[in-house]
Amino acid sequence: MSMRRALVMLLVFVHVTVAFSVAAEAPRETTARSSQLEVIGLEQVTVHRDELVEVLFTLHNTGDGEDTFTFELGTQAEGLTVTGLPLSKTMESGYLRQVKFNLSADIDAEYGVYNLSMDFTSANDATWNQTQVFQVRVTPYSNLNFGATGVSSFIVSPNTRTSVAMNITNNATLTDDVTFNLYSTSGWEWGWTMNNSVGVNAYETLQPDSVGYVILWVEVPNVIDGAPLFNTGPRFQITAVSSIDGGISQWSFDMLMNEFNNASIDSAGEDAVIEPGGVERVSIDVRNTGNSPNYLNITLEAIDEQGMPIDGVPNFDRITQDGWTMALFGGLEENILQPNESRTIKIGFQAPLEYSGEIEIRLRVFAEGALEATRTYDVGASIGWERSGSAHLRTDECRSLLPGDSCSAGIEVHNSGNAVDAFAYTVTQIPSFVSVELLSASTELSPGEYVNLTLLSITANASSLAFELGEVIVETHLMGTDTVVGISRIPVKIAPVIQWNFTDVIEEFDSDGRLSIALTLRNEGNTADGLLVQLQSSHSTPMSFIPPNIAVYEEGIENLRSFEVNNIPIGYNFTLRAWVELPQDQLSNGTVWVNTTVRSQFEPSTLFVHTSNGNYTGTPWQETPEEDSFDALALLSTGFDILKAWSLMIGAVLFSGLVIYKSIVSRNQRLQEQRELEAIHAPLPDQVVGDWMNKFSNSEPEAVVDTTPKIDSEQFKQAFKRRSGEYKEASQPVDTRLTQAATSVLEYHSSNELRTSADALLSDIQTGNVATQPQEIPQHLNQSAEKKTEPSSAPNVPLPKDDDFDI
Repeated sequence: MSMRRALVMLLVFVHVTVAFSVAAEAPRETTARSSQLEVIGLEQVTVHRDELVEVLFTLHNTGDGEDTFTFELGTQAEGLTVTGLPLSKTMESGYLRQVKFNLSADIDAEYGVYNLSMDFTSANDATWNQTQVFQVRVTPYSNLNFGATGVSSFIVSPNTRTSVAMNITNNATLTDDVTFNLYSTSGWEWGWTMNNSVGVNAYETLQPDSVGYVILWVEVPNVIDGAPLFNTGPRFQITAVSSIDGGISQWSFDMLMNEFNNASIDSAGEDAVIEPGGVERVSIDVRNTGNSPNYLNITLEAIDEQGMPIDGVPNFDRITQDGWTMALFGGLEENILQPNESRTIKIGFQAPLEYSGEIEIRLRVFAEGALEATRTYDVGASIGWERSGSAHLRTDECRSLLPGDSCSAGIEVHNSGNAVDAFAYTVTQIPSFVSVELLSASTELSPGEYVNLTLLSITANASSLAFELGEVIVETHLMGTDTVVGISRIPVKIAPVIQWNFTDVIEEFDSDGRLSIALTLRNEGNTADGLLVQLQSSHSTPMSFIPPNIAVYEEGIENLRSFEVNNIPIGYNFTLRAWVELPQDQLSNGTVWVNTTVRSQFEPSTLFVHTSNGNYTGTPWQETPEEDSFDALALLSTGFDILKAWSLMIGAVLFSGLVIYKSIVSRNQRLQEQRELEAIHAPLPDQVVGDWMNKFSNSEPEAVVDTTPKIDSEQFKQAFKRRSGEYKEASQPVDTRLTQAATSVLEYHSSNELRTSADALLSDIQTGNVATQPQEIPQHLNQSAEKKTEPSSAPNVPLPKDDDFDI
């Protein structure tokens, strides 16, 4: 009703808007529109004597616009009366409209067919008219009766052809040619079993008061997916149309399905693949495909490899065979299933603890009352041994390994397979400077188990050099196969060993009171190293190093007290030379202590210290040499005469000597630098056992010419910056009050120490023990050292000649 109202409102709205739009347009010239009308359903009318019938038909305005049509009966027939005409109907273009009028036959009207006409005219076009001719049949009443009334029911079985017959009687006074038709909403196949049939219609002529039979067949289909349900089925309707007056008689019947029991196995999962000793289940869907509620009988049957049942093993929901156990889960046989209802069951397999094997079991399903319709399905299971794992490096302790030391390497191994498995270890790469011991050859792990183990012991060779790099590679395999599950790479690096030994120490005193020191050091570490050398004394006295040519020091320093030497190869000797003036201005006798400190460039915190000492004599005990008297004026006069006579010759000789000297010095310097480079890279000479005696032969020390290269102060600063890094900003200055307090404390302790030393010295002088009690080295020069050699007092011993860098 709401849709009809909406449609009516839409039509009214359309008409109103169209009228407005037409009114808004400019006036147009009016043209005549053609009228067209289609009459539907006015063809034949059947009426009995003394009967009034309503005649319905439909008008369709097929013209271009709205029109009003008027229609009336054009001809008359005796014994027939028409009422309700003439009649006018206004219709829009394209619209349909149903109209009606009444027709009656007199009680004494003759039987027969009458041709009548209906005239139509248009209000828009006076010249248009249309005539519709139709027939009126005046007939007696027909009287066809089927042998049954209402709806009949038949019980049918699936997949059978069923025949249906029904009698029909013509109780009319005239012969009737009856047309039969069958109608059903089902898709079941059917057909007529009658002599005269065309398509869906069958024909039979019935004499008055005679009986005929309607016979047909219906193909009953199978029960599919539980349908049709038990005691249900489609309805069929037979209609009989009389040829006398078109009267219709009908009869209906239902075909009800009989009970049908059945079951099906719809789907099943893939065969199970089980780990050794594991459990797995396979899902299977079963369904009641009968048309009535029913129970399903579900069991397992043991079969062999050929699929034949094994004798002696009964069908049951749990079977054990060859170490396997198969069981049925979720069968729920006591629960009823509705038609087409399904249930998921599971067949469980428990595999033996073996690494291979397979088995099959047969599932049997049937519905109660339908043993002959048993459904079967074979399900299999096999043992699948999945071997996999991983190995990862857990510890890394060999990145700084000293020669001769050992380190260990640990790994983490994981068994990610589905069974107990063993893993073997193989060392595939070992650097030449280490030796490796495999602590464990194999490991057995349970599924999912992790283990952390110390696998290797790595030892560095005693002769290994610093900073040698390499990797120890260990492969982890599945036992008995070449499958690698992990590669562990253990990085190995040799740490530097800083070791300097004082191999020879020579100390000499000359007649002028100078202490000459020669220290020979040997690089016994495992890497080329440089040295930072410092000279310190307990007394303020002139002293200096005699630097070698390869030394680096600041230019312009008169008494050199520190220098640096770079890249001294392993096993090479290096000699330090220095001199110290013994104090000559002291009031008392004493001892001067001299510390020669050597620091490694790689480890500046490691000190190698050698301490030298020399006794000096106070001024009261020093002998003053007598001076010879000579005539200075005569000497000057004689010298001036000689100089005047030989001035030109002396000038020429000096100039020539200067040129020759410069040439020789330059040449010697170049040769010395070449020899130093060759000495650095040359192999060490083989020493004979007796060679060491030559070091103590009585030979005069060679004069040393100071040919050390000088370096500009700016260049020295730049080199110092490259080694020590950029300057750091100075820290916040300390409060001056704190420094003053610290200075006061230090001065107080220093004055106490000086007074104590003076008191002790005075006591020694008074007792006469000055020469027998040497002065101890001050505390601030007594520095700790890793290597410390006691000086050997060897006067007149020449300096060593086995220095690899000595010139």
